[in-house]
Amino acid sequence: MTPVRQHTGRSASGFALVEVLVSVLLFSIGIIALVRLLGAAVKDSGEVQYRAEAATIADAQIGRMWVDRASLLTYVVNNATLAELPSGTRTVAVNGNVVTVTIGWQPPGAPAHNHVVVATLADN
Repeated sequence: MTPVRQHTGRSASGFALVEVLVSVLLFSIGIIALVRLLGAAVKDSGEVQYRAEAATIADAQIGRMWVDRASLLTYVVNNATLAELPSGTRTVAVNGNVVTVTIGWQPPGAPAHNHVVVATLADN
């Protein structure tokens, strides 16, 4: 009769530790990816806010000019400062009854952006 040898498990000792280390590594990579995604979402939401503010400013300018079509040339402005946007500027050009409003801004550490609205202010 052949004696039964008991396996002491020495060859598998430490395998559980390797599994735990690999799972911690994968979990850490997932957390880092989520943090980067959150950072990108915050950055994009700031850009959307600036674009919405620029559109609101331009539309308000066009609205004021629409009401006062008789004196459009008094609204011409070149690079007026806007406090509502970071490094914000407003330029208004009038060519007959065609009005171009350009709103520019530059967030810190980002490239400059422009929002341009061209409107034809015709009589009713």
